[in-house]
Amino acid sequence: VTDYVIDEVFSDLGEFLARQPHLYVAINLSASDFHSARLIEHINEKIQRYAVKAEQIKIEVTERGFIDVAKTTPVIQAFRDAGYEIAIDDFGTGYSNLHNLHALNVDVLKIDKSFVDMLTSNTTSHLIAEHIIQMANSLHLKIVAEGVETAEQVAWLQQHGVQYCQGWHFAKAMPPQEFMLWLANDRTCLSPYQPRYQAEI
Repeated sequence: VTDYVIDEVFSDLGEFLARQPHLYVAINLSASDFHSARLIEHINEKIQRYAVKAEQIKIEVTERGFIDVAKTTPVIQAFRDAGYEIAIDDFGTGYSNLHNLHALNVDVLKIDKSFVDMLTSNTTSHLIAEHIIQMANSLHLKIVAEGVETAEQVAWLQQHGVQYCQGWHFAKAMPPQEFMLWLANDRTCLSPYQPRYQAEI
């Protein structure tokens, strides 16, 4: 299934990405797929075929996929050595701590939607989100807030130094061709988070 997803990403967006080097695509992987020895080779083959830069492909794995730090660390390093950034997806739903985050040496931390949902109405989630942001900043990680749906959430996140957001406040999920038209016609809604845009599969 993962091979099919990767093939579809490049089939749908490969040529588009090659023409738009400031854009990137995030590919979500299961923990088992992430540890596959042939996965990097498969992605390398695709970026060479479509003339896409490695930095335009981000690899995402949920927080639970990083529980075994000793097993995961060399895999992360192999991806990073090949030029791919690694993101911890749905952060806050697993068991990571500052020590594990430091050991994993990832690039991006994505705050789970469950915390973003309650940012402006629940004190506990507010405090947890602040702690997550502080941890990420202490390790110089990029931070992405998931599931952003309101202007109030955007304002809170901006105030707390979160540079990247994704969610229905900006646009709902859409097919690749529709996304390309949307991006061409309505880039202004992403202006708080320029100069980079994210197409997420």
